[in-house]
Amino acid sequence: MQQEQLTRAAEDATRLSTLRYQGGATSYLEVLDSDTRRFVAQLNLVQAEHDELQSVVRTYRALGGGW
Repeated sequence: MQQEQLTRAAEDATRLSTLRYQGGATSYLEVLDSDTRRFVAQLNLVQAEHDELQSVVRTYRALGGGW
């Protein structure tokens, strides 16, 4: 899934910016910015997974499943 790839890329960016900060190559603002982007990517991934599961439930109900 594309959102999973975006989330992994954001996690890599956070890891790299942290390493750059620890090495003295950048400010902590870059770490905070990449961490914020990672958090947004994770939220978007969870929302996409939720939407997928909801569509499965709606399909199941539309086909007569349920109680």
